[in-house]
Amino acid sequence: MKQLIINGDDFGLSPETNAGVLRAHRHGVLTSASLMVAEAASEDAVRAARDIPELDIGLHVVVCRGRSVLAADKLGGAVNLFGQFPQNPTMAGMRWFFNRRIRTHLADELRAQVERHLELVGYLHHIDGHLNFHVHPVMADILINLAAEYKVACIRLPREKVFTTLKLRRDHASRKLVEAAIFRALSRRTRRMMRERGIISSQWLYGLHQSGHLSERYVLGVIERLRDGTTELYFHPAADIGGTPPDPGAQIEVEILTSPRVRAALKARGVRLTTFRDLARDGAPIRRPPDHSFAGQVLDR
Repeated sequence: MKQLIINGDDFGLSPETNAGVLRAHRHGVLTSASLMVAEAASEDAVRAARDIPELDIGLHVVVCRGRSVLAADKLGGAVNLFGQFPQNPTMAGMRWFFNRRIRTHLADELRAQVERHLELVGYLHHIDGHLNFHVHPVMADILINLAAEYKVACIRLPREKVFTTLKLRRDHASRKLVEAAIFRALSRRTRRMMRERGIISSQWLYGLHQSGHLSERYVLGVIERLRDGTTELYFHPAADIGGTPPDPGAQIEVEILTSPRVRAALKARGVRLTTFRDLARDGAPIRRPPDHSFAGQVLDR
C-alpha cells in the first residue's frame, strides 16, 4: 500500500502561514502540520485547529531563525535580548556544535518547546525542525532522549532520493547534491539512534531539495513515483489574507495542495492519505494529558 503524509511546516509563524495550512487542509490534501510554539501566531493556529481535529499537529522545533520559549537570561547567550535565535544557519550550526557550555541551555529550551506544545495541543505524535536543525548532532541527541521520555513516536528523517528530484527538476543541481550529502549523513546517524530507542519515521521523504521552488508538475511527478510504504511530502504554504503578502512560492504551494489534478493523481495511483497519528498508533504509545487533547480520527480521504 502506498501511504502519503502531506505536512505543512511553520504552522504558527504568521497569520498568513496559518491561513495557508488551514486552507490546504480544509480544501485540499494536507493532512498534518508542524507547529512553531514560540511564534506570535502559534496560539491562533491551535485555536483555529480545534475546529478541525483531523489535522494532526506535530512540533517544529526552532534553534535558528525563530524565537525561544524560555527567556533570554535562561539560555546562556543562545538567543539575543529579544529571545531570537541566530539568523545564519551555518554560523548557528557551528556554534551549537563547538560551544559545549551552551548545550545544557539548548536542552532546557527544547524541553520547554515540547512542554509548550503539549500545553497548547495536548498530544505530540511527531517532531521535525525548522531548517531541519533537528538532525544536527547536538539537537538530535537531545530530541531523541526527549522523544523517548515523552513517548513521541515519530521524528522526521530528511533524506530524499536526490536523483529522483533531479529527474523532475534540474535547477540548483549543485546545491541539491551538497544538501543531499549533508542530510544523508546526519539522517543516517539520527536513524541509528532512533532505532535504538524505538522511534520511527516515514520510509520515504520529499520536499527537502525543492523547498521554496515547488510546482504542481513536480508534485505530480513525485506522486507518480511513490513506492509502497509511507512517504512524507512537506510544504511551507501561506495565503495572502490582505496583510503582508507572503512569498509567492508559499502561495503557489497552497494552490498545489488544493489542486483537483493533485487529488485526482492520488486517487488514480491508489495513494492513501494518512497522518503521523496513524504511524504512532502502530509504533509507540502517546502521552496525552487528559484536559488538553483534541485529537481526531485518522484522515483517510
